[in-house]
Amino acid sequence: MSKAVSRIPSSTLTSLLPRALNPHVAVVDLVATHLAADADADAAKPTVDLTRLLPYLGHDELTAVVLRAGHSHPLPTLRFLLSLPPPLRPSPSHLALLAHSLASCSLFSHALDALSHLVRLHPGHDALPTLLLASPTGPHASLTGLLVKVLLGHARLRDALRAALRAAAAGAPPDAAAFNALLAALSRAGRFDELWAARAAMSRAGVRPDARTFNILVAALCRAEDAERAQGFLDELEEQGFEPDVVTYNTLLAGYCRRGRLKDALHLFDVMPYRGVPPDLVSHTILMDGLCKVWRLADARRMFDRMVQSGLSPDAVAYSVLITGYCNEGRLREARSLLFEMVGSGLSSVGFTLRVVIDGHVKFGKLLTCLNMVAPLRKYGVVVPLESYSSLIGALCEDMRPNAARSLLQWMIEDGHSPSLHMYNMIVDCFCRCDSAKEALDMKLEMSSRDVKPNVDTYRTLITCFCRLGRSLEGQSVMVEMIESGLQPNESICAALVCGFCKEGNLNRAELMVKYFALDFQIRCNDSYSALMRTCCETRSTAESLALQDRMLELGFIPNSETCRSIISGLSRNLG
Repeated sequence: MSKAVSRIPSSTLTSLLPRALNPHVAVVDLVATHLAADADADAAKPTVDLTRLLPYLGHDELTAVVLRAGHSHPLPTLRFLLSLPPPLRPSPSHLALLAHSLASCSLFSHALDALSHLVRLHPGHDALPTLLLASPTGPHASLTGLLVKVLLGHARLRDALRAALRAAAAGAPPDAAAFNALLAALSRAGRFDELWAARAAMSRAGVRPDARTFNILVAALCRAEDAERAQGFLDELEEQGFEPDVVTYNTLLAGYCRRGRLKDALHLFDVMPYRGVPPDLVSHTILMDGLCKVWRLADARRMFDRMVQSGLSPDAVAYSVLITGYCNEGRLREARSLLFEMVGSGLSSVGFTLRVVIDGHVKFGKLLTCLNMVAPLRKYGVVVPLESYSSLIGALCEDMRPNAARSLLQWMIEDGHSPSLHMYNMIVDCFCRCDSAKEALDMKLEMSSRDVKPNVDTYRTLITCFCRLGRSLEGQSVMVEMIESGLQPNESICAALVCGFCKEGNLNRAELMVKYFALDFQIRCNDSYSALMRTCCETRSTAESLALQDRMLELGFIPNSETCRSIISGLSRNLG
């Protein structure tokens, strides 16, 4: 049923026919019969093909089908309606009635699906009144809650709030789970006034809150940075007989720490056992994080040790909090010790923590110490994150340690990571800055063997290095290779080659380079032109310099202040 159909409309004449001969009546009987048969079949089995009946189906016929089969066989009826091709589609009342029938059969997930299609197919329709009128005895108790959840799932928070408030006022309030979902969504959105309005409606409607409700409300107060009111609210709830759980206390602890009220947080932590709620791993971790953020590392470490002594096993988050605090203070020895303890405890998710420790070593320039730490960790089977490799390689290159960076790149490959072009370029550049042209070329060859194609920056770095070392012919060879690979040289490469040949006294080759770039690539580099004229004026006769100037003019170069000064200086020298 995927193609649009044209309906054969009912007429006065067909309505006068006997029931057995009226096609629009007969089609309802046939569809209802097939749906009853489908109810006994396997859900995965395709329904009977009703394509030839579609032209006789309209809103009235669909309503008749829903009234006939929707109560006794709601699920096949829903599937039938959702499979109809355009322009046929179920109306809001059809889907509301089916949602009621499905909920009455305890098929709540399918009732939720029916309401979801109602909201999606009819986005401008106010679903609540239709739902309230879906059954003469009133809607199933779960339906308004399901509607609120559907609206939240469609990111319609305002409509979900309105539906909940109106349903509560109409005597059909959503259940506690739906109210909890609404309160949590309002808290996340920072709409605290509306949250308390929803809470008041929940109370007026007699919906009994549960522990999750109170935890959401306490968290909302803390999110609104009103931890003091949250404490008062908690005391009020305890007077009413509600026993807060560890989640409630942890929410309060986080609120106090977020506002920098560590004294209150530590006091609450200490009284938790006396209220029958011993602190858990999360409680300790929250306080450790708060202490680390105000540079109270010794107290944070004592909290960590206290946690272990109480029989709790630190998880990756607890370790990470304390290790991060040590790294931020530059106490890298303690950070490394705790990291090895973490690895030895068998925790698998150490990637983030390792990244923090490596970044700390990079920040404080302890690069070789970091390498000595990474080596044994790899033997323990710890995989260093790609980002950490990249950061450490970059730091080693900045510190002019290309061989160490190259070794680290090999470790990275052994750990299953694929080096990027940027990483290779960093190492090539570092070798070149260290005047290690051979090693830089070896890195370029390794790039190609790993299907990492060198780019213009790679070649420019190599060419500049060769020219600086007085090996401009080798630099020219690298440029030829670059062009053959499909890349175009730029002004920087032109300037490096021309200046290199000038420095070596090979003016003919330098002039050829200037001419080559101007004619073949339309690159007229003023730095190259100036360097060539300056060298010629310093080492050749005035006639040769003027002849060179004429050849440059023919290539499209325009004399500038520097070239003019070079010619004047050359004339003065020859006249002297």
